[in-house]
Amino acid sequence: MRLLDGVTALNLSLVMAHQADAAYWKEWEMFGIPGGIQAFTLFNLGAFALLLWCFVAVVNRKRFGLRASFIIAALSGVVLPIHAAFALAGFTQFHLPVSIAIIVGTFVVSIWQASLTWRARSEFADAT
Repeated sequence: MRLLDGVTALNLSLVMAHQADAAYWKEWEMFGIPGGIQAFTLFNLGAFALLLWCFVAVVNRKRFGLRASFIIAALSGVVLPIHAAFALAGFTQFHLPVSIAIIVGTFVVSIWQASLTWRARSEFADAT
């Protein structure tokens, strides 16, 4: 497995773990989204399908894979700023050590992934 593929898989794992944690903390309430756990589950079904489709493009070095890797890194990378804003707004969810580690981890790994993606851009240049 190439390093970019492994780091992308790690990033997706962190995001999926965060979303499992988010179900515990009822994150949809923080965003003010109606529909409760049912809407949250449907959102995650669509989001994970999109992210996994992007991952396949990265692993197979499809032309879209370059953009797909940046999409995964960007979507994962915003987890920390969003939750930092929630914390500054007074929300007390996601205060446990593992919750915090996963949130910080998504940001760090996203920067790593974006860097690796940029360095691997030639691998996607001639892809179909």
